Amino acid sequence: MADISIIIRTKNEGYFIGETLNALFHQRVDQSFEVIVVDSGSTDGTLDILSLYDVKVIKIPSSIFTYGYALNSGIKESRGDMICSLSAHCVPTDSLWLSELTAPIMEGCAHATYGKQVSIEGLNPFEEVSLEKHFPVERIKSGRVPFSNANCAFLRKMWEKVAFDETLPSWEDYLWYLLLKDSFIFQYCPDASVYHTHSFSLQRISKRTFDDGKAFRLLKDRYGFDVLNDMYPTIKDKAGMFIDDFWVHLKFFMRRGYGKYIFLLPFVKFYTYWAYWKGYKSLE
Repeated sequence: MADISIIIRTKNEGYFIGETLNALFHQRVDQSFEVIVVDSGSTDGTLDILSLYDVKVIKIPSSIFTYGYALNSGIKESRGDMICSLSAHCVPTDSLWLSELTAPIMEGCAHATYGKQVSIEGLNPFEEVSLEKHFPVERIKSGRVPFSNANCAFLRKMWEKVAFDETLPSWEDYLWYLLLKDSFIFQYCPDASVYHTHSFSLQRISKRTFDDGKAFRLLKDRYGFDVLNDMYPTIKDKAGMFIDDFWVHLKFFMRRGYGKYIFLLPFVKFYTYWAYWKGYKSLE
């Protein structure tokens, strides 16, 4: 029986999955682990790459995919007392990633952990800003993302108490944290880092922020978590958030020499908030 079950979700991840698995099987860790891949309809050679590694592959229809459903499906087929969730395109930065991620749980200091996500410089400057904010070098968290299942570990008993919501299009990990934070200890582990960046695409931005808007509306309607209004209760607070967000991006682009993205900034930010609002209102 494996001590740790690593769950990876894939769909057309042929570009990264080999590198991710290679990094996994070169981890320096005392515990035994198994790797379970939940694939939702890859057609790009991902499955051929998976056949080269000692992994268990579970196939689910893309038509019913959600992050929560895929993760729950993988955990149901796993054997470990500790679960590790890793995005297929999250490549561990070194051979101590798994050891660093699971150490607080093994030592009894935490029940769940999540690691740092490092951007690939220049690939997507907008995402670089977000990752730098939410996953700082310091152990004390200053961002608003208190947990991420793109790079995390947790005790199986937590999932047995509360499984991931399979109906949310995104933010299922945030909801899971909200439902469990008063009963379990979550810890940020900046030394357990992975490379995680998506290429810049307005289509991806539109879909992701639309899904985020829907997810936030579902969090409010189903669970009573009115995240946006709790954080920014007044129009003035929301306006301040928009201005701060714009200013942080502008300073970052100027500091890093991303001149062409400065001109894109107003359009991308407007597009992002518009897509989010469409998603939020789509459930009315």
